[in-house]
Amino acid sequence: MSETSKFTEDILTAAKERAERVVSEAGTETQHAFEEAKSHMSREADDIIHNAQTEAEAVRRREMSEVRHRLKLQEQVEKGKVLSEALESTRKRITEIANDEGKYFPYLAGYIEIGIRELGLENVTVHLNAADLTRIDVGKLEREIAKRIQKQVRIEWSKEPIEAMGGAVISSKDGKTRIVNTFDERFEALESKLLMEAGKLLFGE
Repeated sequence: MSETSKFTEDILTAAKERAERVVSEAGTETQHAFEEAKSHMSREADDIIHNAQTEAEAVRRREMSEVRHRLKLQEQVEKGKVLSEALESTRKRITEIANDEGKYFPYLAGYIEIGIRELGLENVTVHLNAADLTRIDVGKLEREIAKRIQKQVRIEWSKEPIEAMGGAVISSKDGKTRIVNTFDERFEALESKLLMEAGKLLFGE
């Protein structure tokens, strides 16, 4: 082999080796770039999935909150209906009792007895509504009250009627001390109690 041929062969060999190194390095870089791209895409995919899950959870919580709110409002409406029906039923029952003298008489005597005991006086004035002033036998009522109290108490029956469904107002002779023991007062107390109970059920108060 001539010097020229050997020289040419060496050059070709060196060029081939260099080309192989370039191809190999290019392949390595390409693989590295591919792995980086794959990793980047994976991270982006994870981020997308995470964001989607976060948004879905936020939507679910909003929907659950809205459902709870609607149910609470509906519950309040239903409780309000039940309360109104209970109060109306009680009012009707009170009216029925007040209109039936046989049933009403023991209530009236009991209300007056309680008022007299609370006042603790020997002389009292009892105030009735207009209907009771005309239909109730006050002599019979006094005897019933005396039997219940079992002590001497002088009762003066006021000629001025009170505004009430039934019951009585018991006062001292000078009118400075008064015990209101009417159906109306009892009904208002019952209404307040029912409202409080409803508040506990609805709001936990």
